[in-house]
Amino acid sequence: MTPRLPPPPTQGVTETSLSHRFLGNEPGGEADRLEKPVIREGPGNPLEDVTLVIPSRNEAGAIAQVVREWWGSRPPGIKTEILVVDDGSTDATPEILRELQREIPLRVVRNTRSLGYGESLKIGVRQTRTPWVAFTDGDGQYDPRDLPTLLNLVRIGNDMAIGIRTPRQDPFLRKVVSRVFRLFLSVFFVLRAQDPTVALRVGRTEVVRFISEQTRYMNGAFLNEFMVRLDQGGYRYAEAPIRHRARRWGESKNVPHWLLPKVSVQQIIALVRLWREFHRLGVDRSASAPLSTESP
Repeated sequence: MTPRLPPPPTQGVTETSLSHRFLGNEPGGEADRLEKPVIREGPGNPLEDVTLVIPSRNEAGAIAQVVREWWGSRPPGIKTEILVVDDGSTDATPEILRELQREIPLRVVRNTRSLGYGESLKIGVRQTRTPWVAFTDGDGQYDPRDLPTLLNLVRIGNDMAIGIRTPRQDPFLRKVVSRVFRLFLSVFFVLRAQDPTVALRVGRTEVVRFISEQTRYMNGAFLNEFMVRLDQGGYRYAEAPIRHRARRWGESKNVPHWLLPKVSVQQIIALVRLWREFHRLGVDRSASAPLSTESP
């Protein structure tokens, strides 16, 4: 099938403002008034169209290769849309995205100022028009060949499918910090996910939208809080090993070593606030939906 022609570069670019940061993101706000999606008990989900959301900031050295690779590796038989959320990039990323729109039917949402990783993902989910939504990063560390594996896991009845980076190609210190926080998540919330911060995942859009709008304490570590809320909400999710590659293009966005203590303290405070929220609500952690792990 011949792909449809992309819109002109002056169209298809939606600009957002700082108001997104506050949209329903406070306790008792709009997010708390959203109706919780029904937890399905059936044997499987019909797999329909999927939107791939790619948050990106200052990825001029990588974003073109990443988008072309994912577009060229679309799963057969499934209509796939790519939506890039440009988080106020100050490099050539916006110009590169406009050029890409001349090649492929790419949707772009541009934040007029940087809102952060979590807020960019939220904006991408709000803009999603398909029944299923997938996440990946704009640095090229995830392999499009693993998307069908995750799609098969949601096809058999899970609300979300999550990758396990195998092996994880990140700096040693980053892996140590990640393991420490995974331990905190296990102790505070009995979270059993093996790789809660992995970016590559697929889920039902209505579930992802509901949970992401509830997420309010973490922005840079958005996926940690997202996973806690997914698990505590009783939704079905499964994990599967996926490839993880060293960054091939662009510059690393790892937190500088001298900032790690400050960032770590901020995340611990956020975890405590999240625990207090669930503690006040009296959430029964043992009632979470079962977690299954599959191999590709």
